[in-house]
Amino acid sequence: MQIGTQDEVAAAIDGDPRLAAWQVRRSGPGWIELETRRDLARIKAPLLLVLAWPAVWRDPVAVRPHLLRARSGNYALMLVGNDDEFSAAGALALADDADVAALAVPASIERVALALRARAEGSALRQIAAGLELELAQAQHENRLLIETGRALSQQRDMASLLEIILRQARDVTGADAGSVYIVEGDDDATERTLRFMVSQNDSRRIDSKGFTMAVSGSSIVGTCVLSSDVINIPDLYQLDPRGTGNNPWGFVHDRSFDDKYRYQTRSMLTVPMISARHQVIGVIQLINKRARGTIMLETPDDFAERVVPFDDASIAYATSLASQAGIALETARLYDEVKTLFEGFVRASVTAIESRDPTTSGHSERVATLTLGLARATDRLDSGRYRDLRFTADDLTQIEYAALLHDFGKVGVREHVLVKAKKLYEHQRDMVVQRFHLIRRGIEVDSLAKKLDCYLCGHADEVPAIDELARRSLGELDDMVRWILGANEPTVLEQGGFERISDIAGRVFVDPEGVSRPYLSPEEATALQVMRGSLTREERFEIESHVVHTYNFLRQIPWGRQFRQVPDIAGAHHEKLDGTGYPNQLRGDEIPVPARMMTIADIFDALTAKDRPYKRAMPVERALDILATDVRKGLLDDELFDVFVGARVWDQLKS
Repeated sequence: MQIGTQDEVAAAIDGDPRLAAWQVRRSGPGWIELETRRDLARIKAPLLLVLAWPAVWRDPVAVRPHLLRARSGNYALMLVGNDDEFSAAGALALADDADVAALAVPASIERVALALRARAEGSALRQIAAGLELELAQAQHENRLLIETGRALSQQRDMASLLEIILRQARDVTGADAGSVYIVEGDDDATERTLRFMVSQNDSRRIDSKGFTMAVSGSSIVGTCVLSSDVINIPDLYQLDPRGTGNNPWGFVHDRSFDDKYRYQTRSMLTVPMISARHQVIGVIQLINKRARGTIMLETPDDFAERVVPFDDASIAYATSLASQAGIALETARLYDEVKTLFEGFVRASVTAIESRDPTTSGHSERVATLTLGLARATDRLDSGRYRDLRFTADDLTQIEYAALLHDFGKVGVREHVLVKAKKLYEHQRDMVVQRFHLIRRGIEVDSLAKKLDCYLCGHADEVPAIDELARRSLGELDDMVRWILGANEPTVLEQGGFERISDIAGRVFVDPEGVSRPYLSPEEATALQVMRGSLTREERFEIESHVVHTYNFLRQIPWGRQFRQVPDIAGAHHEKLDGTGYPNQLRGDEIPVPARMMTIADIFDALTAKDRPYKRAMPVERALDILATDVRKGLLDDELFDVFVGARVWDQLKS
């Protein structure tokens, strides 16, 4: 029996057992849509096949919807006609455009059945190939994610950022809608360990998450994961059997308070331990609700019931691999934090050691660090000028902070009495000068009494008033000298003259009780009193200035690592001046690191404005800025950095 028309084919499919694998799903003028009603050789899922006669496939408008569907890959199209119709109509062009085959009619039912079967199997194979290509592309994408994640984890040291990366990538690679990361606090041998909730993410809900801690115990899923070091995969928390039975060997009870609060349903859950290089569980990744392919968000209750699937073996493999990388990265980050904390503790302890030698400057190092960092951040924001391209990383700022905190550490190598010298004369020198003038006074008084006694004995009493007047003038002049010396002993912040009288006083002599002629002031005392600025002699100033060399040599002994390797150079240049008149190396201009130029401004500003000290009064900010501006005009300080310092009012940060 030969069939060929639409009605003949439809009738055969409905009534002939040789075509029992097929049924007519729907039809229209010139076409029939068939669907498999039972499995064929390579076909397990229902497959759609359209038979189109010339009235359809020779009409571009009528055939267009079928071609579009045939291009999608899950819909097969078979053109039906005789050889003459195929030859005259350009059917080959249609086959080039989509997944199209042909059936020549009239044909026997057996040939029609074989043609339909071959067409269906060919379409099924193409679908299988397309699925494999999709799975391969997905696997390649997931592998790239793992590689990129490994690279990102190896480069990230900030704990919060690291945990965000770990969770985001774990969710991406498994298709999880939400998730959380916990870290374990305390070692495996600790009697009490806790889990700290660190970060959470959810694509379908806006969650107000807050950190909390809980004990590591078998009563929670994450606690059990830590104790067992095993992956826990729960297909559906809403379908858990009662405690300890069926699919709930752990005895978990799902607390739905979170779900109720956020109208969410925690269905499938994958909990994976992060294990360190020392084989300790140091954290847990908990992934929630694996979304079915094509699902973007979970919004309605039906979405959770129908669009959430269990985490499959591939998800477990990827999550476990990621957790292994994350465990090493997390341990590295924690060790980095510990080293950083230890190092910062050393820096702070060093500052305490510095300032304990000179309590009057307490807080100076911290304030200089605050001012220098403030100036660095303000400079980093510039979009014009000489420093518009200068940018500081987090490590750069930490390096500047360390250098500023330790810039005066070399003062531990300066003799303490020089370091804390408040007046031009040391206390013992001042006391010696005062006692000497008491001795000179006593000598004048004794000499005057002796002269008057001689006058009385010789009958020249009329000369006594002159002797008294001379003694009075001598004692008055002596008292004036003492007042001048004590006044000259006070240090000054700015240069001043008028110390010639010191030389005059130092040139005078008196005779001590042993009859030895001695000067009113020793050369050392006269030199100290003639200091034009501050309280230090030239030699003492050199000793103080040597603290920068001590600082540099000390800091060079510390293995700072690459990110902080410039700390010694920055700290060791904070007393250099742009014109080369600074110390210790008389660096000029660009030879001085920019952070050191910033620190110089901060150091001088704090020295001027800091609280009252024995050798100076605290200056108002405006006066200190005037002095700095004078140094800028002299070419000593960086003009643009000073403008940034003033414009940003960096000193306001000291008030916060």
